[in-house]
This record gives sequence, structure tokens and C-alpha cells, in this order.
Amino acid sequence: MLPVPSHLKNILVPKSGIKEEDVLIGNLRCRCGSERFVLMYPGQTHEYKGDIIPCTAEIDGNFFFLIKAKCGKCGQEHLLFDKDFHGWDGLMCHDDAEAKLPRPPLIPWKCLSCGDLSHKATVKINFENKEDFIEQSCGEYDVDRWPDAFQWIWMTITCCNCSLVTENWVDYETA
Repeated sequence: MLPVPSHLKNILVPKSGIKEEDVLIGNLRCRCGSERFVLMYPGQTHEYKGDIIPCTAEIDGNFFFLIKAKCGKCGQEHLLFDKDFHGWDGLMCHDDAEAKLPRPPLIPWKCLSCGDLSHKATVKINFENKEDFIEQSCGEYDVDRWPDAFQWIWMTITCCNCSLVTENWVDYETA
């Protein structure tokens, strides 16, 4: 089984028995046991493959893409992805100036069918080849950081009220 990126270890539960090369698939589950979340995004959307999904937000000439999940049971917030900190570019091409910018306020995602805020989510992460990571990091990062330099993240969400499934609600290449 592929390792879980360090920032997701407390929330992503890998699905067992799924063998997709270089891809980790798992469900979001809070430490309290809940799988229901209010998903938060910067507020800008676009149409992709017939669905409305979050997209990179331009705010005052700066670009942001981040997703948080707030547990519907205990209220704990989990940062699922921030382009300035996670994935290949967030780690290997980290830009301190961009990372120091205040993150924009996030708004809750409403189901496009019924307007409910509660969702379950499945995450897929595609990894860079471990040997390529070692070669390209030139010793700057320990080998154990390899899972943090993932290349792509996808999220599929399901409304807890009406069961509307939005495939590729997040579809973000990090490199």
C-alpha cells in the first residue's frame, strides 16, 4: 500500500484491496470517527466535464487553491490541500513569498442539487516515482518526504442528504 502524505495522516483512511499503480485511494474520516464534513473552498468555481467545481481563486493578483474539511460531528478543521504547501510544487518548488500571504476566507460547499452542506469524500493521490523524487530533490529532502511530493490530487464528494455524487470535485495537478 502506498504511504499517506504527512498532512493527511490524521484524516485519510486508505481503502484496502485497491491496487492502482502509483495511486492512493482513501476516504476522509475524522479522528472522532465521523465521515461527514462541510467542505470549504475559496469561493470561485468553473464548469468541468459538466459539473460545477471549485477552482483556483485570483485575489488581488495572487492565486489560491485550498480545500478544508470541517467535521460535521466534532467541528475539527482539516487542511486537505493548499497548492502553496502540498504536492510537488508546494514542496519541491515552494515559494516563501506566496506561502506567507494570508489565506483567503473559505466558504462552505453547498450541494448543487439540494443545497445541503454535509458531504462524504474520497481522495485519490497520484505519486511521483520514488526514485525520480530522490534524484530530483538532490538530497534536499529526506526520502521519507517522498509521499508529500505527490503529482495529482482528486476528490469525489457525495452529498449526505440527497446522495448527489460529484466526480472530480477536486482535480488538481500539483507539478
